Amino acid sequence: MAMGLAASPASAQSEPAADEGTESEIVVTGFRASLENALNAKRDSNLIIESVTAEDIGKFPDQNVAESLQRLPGIQIDRENGQGSKVRIRGLEQNVTLLNGELFVSGLEVYKVGEGNYNRNDSLEGVPSELIGGIEVFKSPNASLLEGGLGGIVNLKTRNPLDLQDGLTAAGNFKMSKGSEIGGWEPAGAAVLGYNFNDRLGIIASFSYEQTNNHVNVLGGDNRGNWAFADGRRDTATVPTNYYAPEYRYITDRDQYRRRWGASLGVNFRPTDELEVSAQYFHSDLKIDTREASVKFPFGQGESQGLVGSYNINENGVLTDGTVRAQSAEVISFVDVSKIKSDNLQFGIDWDNDTNFRASIMADYSSSKMGREVANNDVRYTAYGVRGPGTSGPQPGFIPNPAAPATFDFTYKNGDFPSFGIAPGSPQDLFSNPAYGFFKSHWAFGDRSDIKGHSIRADFGYDVDDSDTNTITLSAGFRYGQRTVDFTSGRYLADYSGKGELDATAIPEAERVPGYSYNWTPYGYFQDGAIGYKICDLPEANKPAAFAGCTRFGNSPALITPYQTLTSNPERVETIDNFAGGGHVAGDTVLVADRSQMTNALQWIQSLYPDTPFTFFADPLQTYRVKEETKSGYVMADMGGLDDPYHLNVGLRIVNTSLTVDQNQPASADPSYWGTDSWNGVLRDFTTDRVVRRYTDFLPSVNAVFDLSEGDKVRFSAARVVARQPLVSLGQGFATQFTRDPADDLFKFTNGSRGNADLDPFRAYQFDLGFEHYFGNQGLLSAGLFWKEVDSFIVNETVAVFVNDQAGGRLGPVSQPANGSGGRVKGFELAGQYAFDFGLGFTANYTFSDTSTDFSTDFTDNLPLPGVSKHSANGQIYFEKYGFAARASYSWRSKQYLGNFGFADGTTTRTLGIYQKSYGQLDGQISYKITDNFEVFAEAINITKADTSVYLQFPELPFRYESGSRRFYGGMKFNF
Repeated sequence: MAMGLAASPASAQSEPAADEGTESEIVVTGFRASLENALNAKRDSNLIIESVTAEDIGKFPDQNVAESLQRLPGIQIDRENGQGSKVRIRGLEQNVTLLNGELFVSGLEVYKVGEGNYNRNDSLEGVPSELIGGIEVFKSPNASLLEGGLGGIVNLKTRNPLDLQDGLTAAGNFKMSKGSEIGGWEPAGAAVLGYNFNDRLGIIASFSYEQTNNHVNVLGGDNRGNWAFADGRRDTATVPTNYYAPEYRYITDRDQYRRRWGASLGVNFRPTDELEVSAQYFHSDLKIDTREASVKFPFGQGESQGLVGSYNINENGVLTDGTVRAQSAEVISFVDVSKIKSDNLQFGIDWDNDTNFRASIMADYSSSKMGREVANNDVRYTAYGVRGPGTSGPQPGFIPNPAAPATFDFTYKNGDFPSFGIAPGSPQDLFSNPAYGFFKSHWAFGDRSDIKGHSIRADFGYDVDDSDTNTITLSAGFRYGQRTVDFTSGRYLADYSGKGELDATAIPEAERVPGYSYNWTPYGYFQDGAIGYKICDLPEANKPAAFAGCTRFGNSPALITPYQTLTSNPERVETIDNFAGGGHVAGDTVLVADRSQMTNALQWIQSLYPDTPFTFFADPLQTYRVKEETKSGYVMADMGGLDDPYHLNVGLRIVNTSLTVDQNQPASADPSYWGTDSWNGVLRDFTTDRVVRRYTDFLPSVNAVFDLSEGDKVRFSAARVVARQPLVSLGQGFATQFTRDPADDLFKFTNGSRGNADLDPFRAYQFDLGFEHYFGNQGLLSAGLFWKEVDSFIVNETVAVFVNDQAGGRLGPVSQPANGSGGRVKGFELAGQYAFDFGLGFTANYTFSDTSTDFSTDFTDNLPLPGVSKHSANGQIYFEKYGFAARASYSWRSKQYLGNFGFADGTTTRTLGIYQKSYGQLDGQISYKITDNFEVFAEAINITKADTSVYLQFPELPFRYESGSRRFYGGMKFNF
């Protein structure tokens, strides 16, 4: 680990001295020793395994556990906001993460990020690497290992204090870090204190704390569904050809502040030589404060009048540059604060009296809570008509920012990260002149999750023959496990009843006008001065006298105030210079709503409207509960002793799964809402559909290792594996998004998503064949073939669905998961490493992963699996001598297909592929050991500031972009 804890003499690795005739030993320490330990673990294992030891974890600038794994053969990781998040084994994300071989809850099993509310799952970014004693990655399972990994199993291991030297052991570090393009250095530190009482009682405690700041520049807006190719634009220019136009493009300046601390406590007690009792507690606490400012550029829908003047469209129909006229110029301030806490508690009893029989029992309890609060504000820079400032009776609309232009023309130049200018004739200072700015709309929402799990297992082993040759060991075990996930999404709604808004559901049936829907209540989500009273949409017979003759988006009285501008309320304004890194938005200076005032979403929005109470309402369509109960057992036989040139493992694991999914749906075709509209509130009238499913999986496995010579091994593995369905895919109801069209002041359906409780898990047969050649000083050359036949992959498909809206409804793209056809994953891995006597060493690996499915787009058939790079490679080189150490690591993965993006284009549904370009990252560290107990170091992450670039079907059609973020660390370590 980062502190370099000393091991007990029995576990220290040593090699013979170079001089003949001596019996002295050279004790290998540091990073070189960690690689030797990992190499020995791989060599001695009867499974196909990769591992990272504690020293290895600490000798690179890894920010979390995911990053600690990125350099192993066949391992790739996803990154977001400069942090490693999800681990992929041979490109597959369907893996299971364990703690000491059992259930582990990180708190990030299911969550959402960003303005687009992107669903994410199974991130390890909240787990501090300093608290982990080692990590194992099993690519081939045996029957005793917990099921759940299609690609493999990641096992996090805490430290056993009885493995430390006798007496007191203490170690720690302190460091400061800084992200690129953002000011300030942030502190981090870790400490471990352990005491071994003569190998009878051991206690170890670990603590880790880290603050980071980070800045990235982003291209977004891909979550907006109404892209177009043929129809739907309002081009002023005569355009003789079709071209691809998004609904919006967002240029975003994003700052992120993280605070993470974790702690662990371990106690191991050996009252006798035969019995060991242990307890482990692991806690992590993560706060992520994301602050975005985005300039929104409308292209082909609603708020745009389309191309004007000159433009260029290439042979693929991609707009490469041009000038667009827009009716709205807006800047969004978005603040997302998430807090995640997780606790994992384990108790174990191991009994082994050095006879033929041994047994162990482990009980596990895990829980986590996540709370997410999000605040949003739009600042309008073109003229914006709102309801009049009066509080009763019909009022004429007025424009609170009369100096602003009615429209503006912007220039567009394509690229991975496009740039936008202001065309001649439009104000060049449009986004920096406070006279144009109006605080247009405010809204807030949030998520909560509560995850709990517990399990108990018992394992037994019996040596039929415990000699050193032809040994036969029989094993069996039983396990019961349960996990529940409660996820809630909701909105903060304003109560307008005090302003005179009516509850239409309370209007007596006898007074209702036939043909009109009385399905709304006096609540609202979007606090926007352009939205009038819903009363004005009532038939005249139901309107109070004061509202006679009014229309909601016409002459309605003002419903929600205040009407604040950048000049009237300068205390709310934040100035961002060098916006998004410069060169992407005209002028590079943008005025936005001060994001530092928005970190408490409810407090912020309530302070703006002190006379209007706000309350959190759960959105049933995005709220769900999943309960998973598993009962499993296994039998296994191992054949082969220490002196045998072979080892054979054969086993069968049987898993019975009971799955209960509570998923909410609208109660009728015309349900009621907490709110004035479906887009301006949450569903009130809903039913809960409970889906209960039970299925049993039989998972046979065979693992064989043959020693061809002292340094050569051949491995073979075959197994049936299963991976669980993504939780959000099971539980989510039908969530819809709406956008106001300024051409007619109507909110229209743009896109949606929904889950599928009937999804089957991932299942596959897998086969591995490998060869390993060990030589010299930590020398290894290995090659392995792998093959997976997957029964059915869960895919996200986009279908066109008709949804009612204010304009009478329209077709829009809806994303939903489904069990697709099967697929195949095949490929090979190559790896090598060596340590030279003069201090230099290296490791390198390459993975080829070829996948094929029946996925298709309008352009391509038999697409690969989403997220799998066909080529990936990792290399690291290090030098250690005379207390000086230097290490550099480079991780690279080729282009990857991420999934499909579909949109309704008039009467046509178009489906294009989403691809991420190749990515490579360089990290490094240098250190100097001043004394045996004190070391100073400097580290750097993403030294070259590599960017992440995603395109839609054609490399010249940008979809998403995130600039590379470099991070520096400097500090010291101690160990005694």
